Amino acid sequence: MSMKPRAFRVMNFLAAFSLAMFFSSAVGSQEKKDKEEEKKKSSVHAVVGATVLPVSGPMVRRGTVTWKDGKILEVGAELDPPEGAEVHKGKGLYVCPGFVSVVSMGVGIATSSGNIRNGLDPWDRELAIALASGITTVQALPAPFFGGFGQDGPLSGGANSAIIKLTRGDLGGMLVREPAMNYFSLPTRQLELNYFLMRERFNQAKKYLAGRAEARAKKAKEPKLSSSLKLYVAVLENTRPTVFSPANNHEVKIVLSLSKEYGFDVVLNEPKDAWMMAAELAAGNVPVLVKSRGRDFDFNTTGPVFEKGQMAPVRRPAAFARAGCLVSILPYRRGISLSGLAGRVVATVDVDAAFAVRGGMSNEDALEAITLNPARILRVDDRLGSIEKGKDADLLILSGHPLDYRSFVLKAFINGKLYYERDKSRIFREVPLTRDK
Repeated sequence: MSMKPRAFRVMNFLAAFSLAMFFSSAVGSQEKKDKEEEKKKSSVHAVVGATVLPVSGPMVRRGTVTWKDGKILEVGAELDPPEGAEVHKGKGLYVCPGFVSVVSMGVGIATSSGNIRNGLDPWDRELAIALASGITTVQALPAPFFGGFGQDGPLSGGANSAIIKLTRGDLGGMLVREPAMNYFSLPTRQLELNYFLMRERFNQAKKYLAGRAEARAKKAKEPKLSSSLKLYVAVLENTRPTVFSPANNHEVKIVLSLSKEYGFDVVLNEPKDAWMMAAELAAGNVPVLVKSRGRDFDFNTTGPVFEKGQMAPVRRPAAFARAGCLVSILPYRRGISLSGLAGRVVATVDVDAAFAVRGGMSNEDALEAITLNPARILRVDDRLGSIEKGKDADLLILSGHPLDYRSFVLKAFINGKLYYERDKSRIFREVPLTRDK
């Protein structure tokens, strides 16, 4: 048998294989170019013709917002979108920054303690619910037990927290910063005695920081930090704000005196009667976290909603705002749950802001209290909380004003990327967008 036919077949195979590889390479190269072109094209976006609420400035009618590579490029009236931009129709719609919940519990994390970075869960069901409600960023705390409802209650001193974006399905875009805040628990008994003990701890922490600075200057071994001083040292370092939950105005005065003496920033969480001291808090640049719907649900159906002599909860945000305080509105509860108590979760923070309006707060102040103010308190306002050139493109396109209970989020963008679209989601999709005339 001649070897020529076999050699001929081998040559044909090699030729065919080479030709296939050539075409495969060409097709692959073209696909790669197409993907690069598509990526390049889709990196530029514009929403055109909307009523834009930048928060940091006045309303813009027939406004255009453009962004590229996750950052806002331009905001203005009747601007033409950049050539090649993906255009989102905004006529008859509203655009505002994504809502920032200054506290949430268990949302987007699958851990009960310790390092939050290692417990982030981008597929958490609650992320979809929060996005559909307009929340794009939260300060997340680990949930005790199952943490389904995120009930009220004192936050333990030293509790860890992290600022996370709700980039559902995208782990790389979630973490903004960890830790986010210091949580300091005031003693509930013998406060006067413990006040002196706290000052002693702060003095020891101050001495430790001085010794550490001296050791670092000399490149020597740093002094050992005892576990009992870790929180006090973190507070004095002041790299993040410290949250106190005072039970009365006497405790508020103690907190303010400590802050003034040791030079650290304070945030007051639900100070019950501190509206009486609002002018003093404003003068000291002390932010307040306050609810507009009163205390958490309990089974006491006969007791008063608020104690005699106290201000009605719905009026407190406005009272602080009028005095010039930096106000961030807290959600009714810190968690998201489908187990009941509808409308009493972190996903209704815009409803809480609307309640504050009912209590006398302006629309502008109320919207600021769930966007820019919490971003300021969390020290991320250089990136979040308003629609400004250079900031992260965390935006909402809504069917109506964000504080109107009839409005729905149509699209939610985080870092310029679309993470929620009402028409393609099962959440709220079946609820009609019609309005009563």
